[in-house]
This record gives sequence, structure tokens and C-alpha cells, in this order.
Amino acid sequence: MDSVQIIREMSQETFQDVVQTSPRKVRETLYARMGIKGKKKKVGLRVHAKAQDRANQLFERLQNADSDKEVELCSELVRNWLYHQRPMLKTALDFLEVPNDNGLTEQETDFFESLEKEKVSALVQHLKDNGFAEDHIGTYLKFVDVPHLQDSL
Repeated sequence: MDSVQIIREMSQETFQDVVQTSPRKVRETLYARMGIKGKKKKVGLRVHAKAQDRANQLFERLQNADSDKEVELCSELVRNWLYHQRPMLKTALDFLEVPNDNGLTEQETDFFESLEKEKVSALVQHLKDNGFAEDHIGTYLKFVDVPHLQDSL
């Protein structure tokens, strides 16, 4: 599944987390490319209001994104966010008995594409049992092209 479609399907809360964990340069490049400007600073009670507003605007604009550069930037956003979700990656890879270093592996992730329906269901349940959010699990498993996911989430 392409990264723009993954972003379209995630919740706005998860998307805000994805944006906040991304490097500033990637974030600002995406904002500039999508024509999203920050609002003028005002004194107010919401400390991170500007960042949240920009992330919400970006989320809305990405619902119709289709250029190769936008897809590439979205992939980078999701990939970087997943790097910050290493406990979930480690739990999944340990469940699948894939050698890893705290969620990172040298092995190609194409083995995910050949998982059987029962194994996918068991993996999703294992991740839920370990306290990971369903939206986060879905984002990760869609990014690595796990089949039979709709039946398991």
C-alpha cells in the first residue's frame, strides 16, 4: 500500500504524532510543498496550537495528494515515525522470530507479504495484548504490505 493511502486511513491523532516525530526539515518541506503557512502568533492558552493547526491542514491536503514527490515525503514521514515506534516493531519481529536489534533488522521485510491469514490475526492480537494502539498496528503492518489485514484489525 502506498504511504499516502496509509496516511489517508490513519486517525488524525496518529497523523499528528507522525508529523511531530518527523524531522523539522521534512515537515517544513511538506508544508511548503502543500502551501501550508503557519498562523500569526497570538497569545493564547493552547501552547502547540500552531503545530496542531498546520498538521490538521496537512492531513486534509494529503487526502488528495498524488504526485511522486508527495508520495515520497509521506513515505519518509511514516518511516521516521516507525523508527520511533521501535518497541512495537521489536514485539512484532520477536513474535515472528525474526532476528532484530530492538526492532531494527538487516533482513528485507518482504517476508511480511507471505504471512498466512491466521498468522496475521495472531500477530495483530499479540500486538494489541501488548498495549499497542490498533491505529499504530495498522499503520505499521500496512507499511510493510501485510496481507489479510482488513480481516484482522
